[in-house]
Amino acid sequence: MFDLLVRGGYVVDGTGALPRRADVGVMDGRIAQIGDLTGGVAATTIGAAGLVVTPGFIDFHQHADVTPLIDGRCVSALSQGVTSIVVGNCGHGVSPGSDRPSRSAAIIGFRESWGLDLGWPTYASYFRALDAARPGVNIAAFAGHGAVRVAVMSLAQQSASMAELDRMAALVDEAMSAGAVGLSSGLEYSPGMYADQAELTLLCRVVARYGGAYATHIRGRGDSFVAAVEEAIAIAEASGVRLILSHIAPRPYAPTGTFPLVQAKIEKARADGLHITIDTFPDEWGPSPLASVLPSWITAGTGDDVLRRLRQPDIVAAARAAFDGGDNFLLRVDGPSRLRLSSSAAHPELVGQTLSDIGQAWKKHLADVVCDLLLHEGDDFYTVLIQHRYATRRDLDVLYEDPFCAFESDGIVTAPDGPLSNLVMNRSTYGYTARVLSELVYERQLISLEEGIRRMTSLPAAAVGTDDRGLLRKGAAADIVVLDPPRVRDRSSDLQPAASPTGIAAVVVNGRVAYSDGLLTGDRAGRFLEVRV
Repeated sequence: MFDLLVRGGYVVDGTGALPRRADVGVMDGRIAQIGDLTGGVAATTIGAAGLVVTPGFIDFHQHADVTPLIDGRCVSALSQGVTSIVVGNCGHGVSPGSDRPSRSAAIIGFRESWGLDLGWPTYASYFRALDAARPGVNIAAFAGHGAVRVAVMSLAQQSASMAELDRMAALVDEAMSAGAVGLSSGLEYSPGMYADQAELTLLCRVVARYGGAYATHIRGRGDSFVAAVEEAIAIAEASGVRLILSHIAPRPYAPTGTFPLVQAKIEKARADGLHITIDTFPDEWGPSPLASVLPSWITAGTGDDVLRRLRQPDIVAAARAAFDGGDNFLLRVDGPSRLRLSSSAAHPELVGQTLSDIGQAWKKHLADVVCDLLLHEGDDFYTVLIQHRYATRRDLDVLYEDPFCAFESDGIVTAPDGPLSNLVMNRSTYGYTARVLSELVYERQLISLEEGIRRMTSLPAAAVGTDDRGLLRKGAAADIVVLDPPRVRDRSSDLQPAASPTGIAAVVVNGRVAYSDGLLTGDRAGRFLEVRV
């Protein structure tokens, strides 16, 4: 007798092994048996004849630090087979403390209009809040370095003192003891850009005591790509952490020959004994806050500081000069003609248009367009998002074929209706898993089905230490996806990103059916995953 029986499918277990015909029996939220379970009975049965049965997908580069607290259904994740997410990436996230303006600036996608209380005094209390929200998916979390720095130093643009380093180390230690998977950094963003290698190494030594990981959005993937990767490797070597190089594709303007050099350095570090995972989302276009196209000194400080600057004519004039210079890491790729607005509560009618399109319609300089869009959003200006060209198809293909490269969304858990309906970071928010299966596996045949599944299950699980997820094996947590590979299609687009894929027949979270036949069941069985290595 089982609680749940998935009968008659082809099991792709997450290890990379070939599919095999087997039934999967579940008891008490765990996989009890895999094999020929003819004669077995269950309270709930999923007929999977002719379908593929896989572990639940793990999106281990997510920015849903607070959205599950606003809408716990997690539609965009469940509808593409994601059963676990890892938040707190790129140094962003929730920072314990009481300085609300600085804390809200450290959270991607946060809106003051939600009225969310940010009064968590510790990481443990924040983690308990995630668990109490009864999310649709499991959630694990990094402590974001930028968020930790904000809690200690607000948004100061300077090196940390020894006393400040000690306080940051204590916060990281508290996060790790509460079950965080490790520390993340965002070194192209404020305040992470003001931290030196010594600061990051000291904090990573705290993480290493718990066997945790360091996930880094490095200082640059253009002119400084090699040096930025060398810094990340040096931090891992000096501290002993597992290293995750987040969305590691070179920017399109990176010098010729840089990528092979970076790959060689990563391979040597692995040969020397470092545990290094790399990742990417499967798209040439990536998300970014609109504010990132402005000089960093304009967007430094609290939200009130930024809005006050944007109202000053001399500041706007300086922004125009910076735009005309074109040295911003986003503007350097294609310029404003290819930067597309992807999220704006104040101007939903402009979503999908480029900054150039908007400038022509408003008859304004592009810098004025950016400043106006941010001002019109008010306190929520950090949630105005754009799409930019993340990488070339040629370089992404190199990553796709790398066996150490996991797939992720770099998105945010959201829904097509309700309070999160106009918050979408990118089309991978809804469709990255389907794109891996339909495009990379079936259409282009760059990787096999079993390899594509491994890269979305056991590989990210091992990277962050969630050892009972990412595999279909006896005793593992019963996070399961039933899919029809030939029918799996990503229906999202840059103009209409909020579209769930086809071909996902059923999704099981901790032994309970959460999604079936294109609809949520209403059974929200996710929980916070305390990672103990």
